[in-house]
Amino acid sequence: MIWPSLSIIIPSFNQGRFIERTLLSILGQDYPGSLQVIVSDGGSTDETVDVLRRYPLIQWWSRRDDGLVDAVNKGFAQASGDILAIQSSDDFYLPDAFRRSIGELMHDQTLGIVSGCDVYVQPDRSTFSCSPLDDHEITPRSLLMRRVIPQHCAFFRRDILEKVGGLRAFIAEGAEIDLWYRALHFVRGRFIPFHTAAYQFHAQQRTRKGDRWYESLTRMVESCEQEKRFAERFTLAKADRRELYQRWMLQEAQRVGDERRIVSLTHALSIFCSEETRSFLTLHGFIPRHVAKQQARHPNHRVPDLQWFARSDRSAA
Repeated sequence: MIWPSLSIIIPSFNQGRFIERTLLSILGQDYPGSLQVIVSDGGSTDETVDVLRRYPLIQWWSRRDDGLVDAVNKGFAQASGDILAIQSSDDFYLPDAFRRSIGELMHDQTLGIVSGCDVYVQPDRSTFSCSPLDDHEITPRSLLMRRVIPQHCAFFRRDILEKVGGLRAFIAEGAEIDLWYRALHFVRGRFIPFHTAAYQFHAQQRTRKGDRWYESLTRMVESCEQEKRFAERFTLAKADRRELYQRWMLQEAQRVGDERRIVSLTHALSIFCSEETRSFLTLHGFIPRHVAKQQARHPNHRVPDLQWFARSDRSAA
């Protein structure tokens, strides 16, 4: 069996305290195919460059860029793999992430995107919680209304870039969601029921800040609906649009800490909403979870080893 080549793009800026963990979680994977690791660093002034110099097999540069979208697109331009992934410089992979995810792409040639599920790591780096394990088809609608593909868990075929292009600069926040959304108009996606990567919470996190979430994601939807090749394949229903846009307003209020708006929007959404939106409100802690009977854990659920990369064979890496 010949495994496809894999290129992983890591956009980076001043995450030197995390990036070695990211690299070790890549280099420690038991992946039979060829591997290309590209770090597109925006001119970090911390210890990032010193860390990168310790890994001569990694392709990297450190110079000023125009932010995440620019950094990732520069990485795409250098990527040679059949399969691509984007990994944040503060997040990291869990054991067997590559084999499980890319194995699914090999098993089903009609799939364009595969994503595992993620573990959320708190700032102390040891406290964590696990997201539910999903195993469902990903469509443009499910991406919006059910579950977003976590960037740090996703693997996709390179021909997606030929179909829809790379990240779009006018999407100020959630540019990777925009990439998945456009791609899913043309390719199939699937969640696999394994935890394959960890998402690191910390105070300087890019995805926890910003007040352009609502603007960016509504532009994502509306720009696609204004373009025939997307609109003829999927258009959001009016009822879904109403609830979804309110959700995004609520998330933006949470990001900027507008408690009054959070209460108002939560109340408005929770009166008459779909089960999908109620699940969203519960998942994000906007309304309390009703405990009926405890659901059995998925048989694939394991307590994640958050330090596995430190015990992997560094010499092999």
